[in-house]
Amino acid sequence: MTLKTEAFRHPGAAAHPRVLATVVREPRELRVEIPSGCNAGTVLRDLMMHHGFCGATGRICSGSARALQYHVVIKAAQGERPYIYGTPNMENDEVALLHGAVTIGKDRAGSVALHCHGAFVGGDGRLHGGHVILDRLEVGREPLVLRLCAFAHGGFTQYVDEETRYTLFGPTVEDAA
Repeated sequence: MTLKTEAFRHPGAAAHPRVLATVVREPRELRVEIPSGCNAGTVLRDLMMHHGFCGATGRICSGSARALQYHVVIKAAQGERPYIYGTPNMENDEVALLHGAVTIGKDRAGSVALHCHGAFVGGDGRLHGGHVILDRLEVGREPLVLRLCAFAHGGFTQYVDEETRYTLFGPTVEDAA
């Protein structure tokens, strides 16, 4: 099977550099295990607030979900963006989580913001994946295990990217504390 890649242009002027970086002091490596029945988003937000972390990045290692909402990217029918997230897909059967790339930062109002792209085997036995809404993920029979690198200073803050017009995470410079 051969798939054709369609060229597209983002609506804004090209922005450079596309890779932004900053250094954070004393990151903490964490193994997080979220028990069955818990909401993943609630637990991760509480972890950030109660331990004074500004953000984290990491991955879902294993676990299951008894309820999960996710979106996949679709071609936009209108507007200035060529692609958008489609309507939410719901999984209400037990699913096996295979992997997820997790970013935790701050939204523009300063609240904890969660972002995850993940893959899982659905109740239908098929592979699924996309933008997983952690606030809509209820942990299933198997605990949700994550490995995170968390930081108390610096981290990620959401901003509207001028080139793509998407809300993205960008690195935040550490405060002088």
